[in-house]
Amino acid sequence: MNQERVSKNRRHLSANAGRTHFPAPFIMKMAPLPAALLCGLMLVLASPGFAFAEENWDQDVEITAHRGDVSQAPENTIPAFKAAIESGADWIELDINQTKDGVLVVLHDENLMRVAGVPHKVRDLTYDEIRSLDVGSRLGPDFQGTSIPTLSEVLDYCRGKIKLNIEIKYREGQSLELIPQMVEMIRQREMLQECMITSFNYGCLQMVKIFEPSLETGLISSQPIPQPEIYTSADNFVLSIELIEPDTVNRIHGLGKEVIAWTINDQYSVDKCKKARADNIITDRPDDILPE
Repeated sequence: MNQERVSKNRRHLSANAGRTHFPAPFIMKMAPLPAALLCGLMLVLASPGFAFAEENWDQDVEITAHRGDVSQAPENTIPAFKAAIESGADWIELDINQTKDGVLVVLHDENLMRVAGVPHKVRDLTYDEIRSLDVGSRLGPDFQGTSIPTLSEVLDYCRGKIKLNIEIKYREGQSLELIPQMVEMIRQREMLQECMITSFNYGCLQMVKIFEPSLETGLISSQPIPQPEIYTSADNFVLSIELIEPDTVNRIHGLGKEVIAWTINDQYSVDKCKKARADNIITDRPDDILPE
């Protein structure tokens, strides 16, 4: 995928696995089909219309750049988001955490060791302390001085350019006040149609809907979801590649909701999503995950 890819910008619409018991299959004896009917069925199956689903999938599926285009710049930074926009991706997936003084920053991890070499948790430092950290030098001199952005900065930068999948990293001890704070930031910028809020924590999605029912949501899971219909505050399901199967996707589609698959970085995973008809794939390779 490159600059020629057209961003469709259509609006997108953790649970535990449970035991499900199915009745024994009912077997029906059928008489052999007449030769003429068999020929007709073969023509239908061979027709372009029947094959359109897989043939059109490469053009229909939406691409989400995982933490920005991390193949080009440090994750969850403005340079990575700039690269994702330039790649032609439809969405950026990003993560938010809250600092000691209540500022929402864009960062995946609970602590700062991996990205900045600092053995502290985000919630134990103020925004000014976090702002001074360099998260780019480890990837080379071109990114020296790159800092952890605030959610406000990212919203301002991406507004009107690309949609945002904002994952709430809710952890014990974190204030739930981050949710109305985040919702208000999005509302003030008139970006309700440009953002989707996702989380492993279904309670977070319920809170989002309380503060802004029109804001799209997605429940993230790496475990099977036996009854997706009970999660009424989830507009979509964000499923790990292991869960992407035709039956699962069809069931969710039957609810009028979409399936977002993560994290898709190889051809096997792409083919699996294509067969199941996933609606959106989250990838570290937004520029070339799909063939030209």
